[in-house]
This record gives sequence, C-alpha cells and structure tokens, in this order.
Amino acid sequence: MKTLLLLLCLAPALAAAELIPVHLVKVEDSDTVVVRLGDEEVRVQLLGIDAPEADANPKLEVDMRRTGLTADQLLPLGRAASDHLHALVQPGETLILSADPTARDRYGRLPGELFTRDGRSLNITLVADGYARVLDKGVPASLQQRLKRVWQAAQRNRVGLWALEPKTFRAWAGVTGPTLLQ
Repeated sequence: MKTLLLLLCLAPALAAAELIPVHLVKVEDSDTVVVRLGDEEVRVQLLGIDAPEADANPKLEVDMRRTGLTADQLLPLGRAASDHLHALVQPGETLILSADPTARDRYGRLPGELFTRDGRSLNITLVADGYARVLDKGVPASLQQRLKRVWQAAQRNRVGLWALEPKTFRAWAGVTGPTLLQ
C-alpha cells in the first residue's frame, strides 16, 4: 500500500501518465527493457536517461563520432551498465510503469519511468549508481530535477562507471571542465 501511495504521488510527473503493472520480459540494453503489457510485448525506453551501448549498433557509431572514442573504449562501459541493470531486475518480475501508453519515441519504444515493487525508480537508480547520464529533451521537469540531483551525487561520490572508467565515462557523458552538471 505504501508503494502504491508513493507511486501515485510521482505519477503526475509525467503528463498523461498512467501507472501500469507490467512484467519484465528481458533487459535489452542498459536503458531499454521489454515488458509484457496486457497481451503484447512492448519495448520501454527508460525516460530521461541514456546509457552506453553494450553492442555494436548505429547508436554506438553516433557515440563514437560524438566523443572521438573507439568501440573498444565504449563497449565495456555499455556492458558494465547492462550488467548492472540485469542485477537490479529479473525476467518475470512485476514492475510499475509510469507512462503515457500512447506515446512512442523515434525507435517505436514507449518512454516511461519504471519502478520496482518497493517503489524504487530504475531510471533514477541507474543514474545514481553511475551507469547512465541525464537527458534534457522531452523529460518532465520533476523527473529531470530528481535525475540531475543524483547525477551530481554519482559524480561527486565516484560510483559505478565514474569509479571504474572515469576518463572514458566522462568523455562519453559529455562532461567537460571541473564542474558538475548544473
């Protein structure tokens, strides 16, 4: 009951968001999962975050051009981030999706915030644990504020990829200079 109340308080963060119980089918990569929503499998993009790619794909090519880093430098970041998400949730687990079920991103994924049954946001957790960065575009202000707060703490505390591969993760995340994200 306490979890449901917490999620009801957070739901208004997404315009037209609904709280939808879903079952995890699989972790696709570090910021995309496949869930069972009713009778269909739906790809869900964890809203407001971006994580490094774990496999060679067009997004990895974009990241290589953007950062000047090689696939050999970037793929270990993505594998570590994907492994971390695999450790957080298991196939078959019931999750709560906060999303507009009619929305889709340019890749056909449903953008949303995913919560574990105890109310923990996977979006927030991946950033707080140092395995993803914060995106600005199309993110509700309340979610973005929560993400930025944990992003700063992850950098400051040097957790996750900030500890394992700080120089490479910093370059991938686009962090320049000595200051933290504002």
